[in-house]
Amino acid sequence: MGIFNIAQKKTKPAALTTTGIFFILTVIYFTVTDIPHLITLPLASLFIASLWLCPWQMCIALLCSATGDYMGSCSNFLGQMGFFALAHIFMATYFICRYFRKVEHDRKLTGKAKGYLAVLIICIGGILAVTFTRIAPCAPEGIIRIGVCIYACLISMMLMSAMLQRSSLFALGALLFVFSDFILAWNKFVDPVPYSRYMILVPYFIGQWLLFIRSTPYRVGPEMRLMRF
Repeated sequence: MGIFNIAQKKTKPAALTTTGIFFILTVIYFTVTDIPHLITLPLASLFIASLWLCPWQMCIALLCSATGDYMGSCSNFLGQMGFFALAHIFMATYFICRYFRKVEHDRKLTGKAKGYLAVLIICIGGILAVTFTRIAPCAPEGIIRIGVCIYACLISMMLMSAMLQRSSLFALGALLFVFSDFILAWNKFVDPVPYSRYMILVPYFIGQWLLFIRSTPYRVGPEMRLMRF
């Protein structure tokens, strides 16, 4: 599973310990404001644990996310966007590989599932439409605007592939990630968003943890499955 080996009996303690450390670091970040680059630590803790608990694609995605947090703390928006774009590429790669390994052979494309797919495609189209018509035109011309458009396509690909996993945790984690990035872009380029720090980072941290914990061998509990395909 992970890049490094871990005994099966140690999976649950490792996942729970990582979860505790992650949320403690998250609370510290929201309560302590005078430590530079503190925002990097929560995702760094997930990345370190992922080396033993997660597939290699998720390991790299979490590393890129932590690096993106660092770039954001340095006010390097282009670097932040670039590393998060890489994170979405590796997450989408993991989801696509997982789909064909675990989901595709057992799919049942019922009428209800077709409706789910149609709604999903409409939602993805809506995200792209808002990005190209409202957010991108407000971004500075040149590489930033082009990057915003490319980023929207990549995050949409990640969301689409996550929603096809028949996993409520993957779906919710991806949705929270997309919501966080949408608020960040709207706040930066269109209009200020009230309580933007919390509106951006609370969904972001929860979404990243959901994606992490679901990609480990440890199961939080009986999970409601989404539509079968």
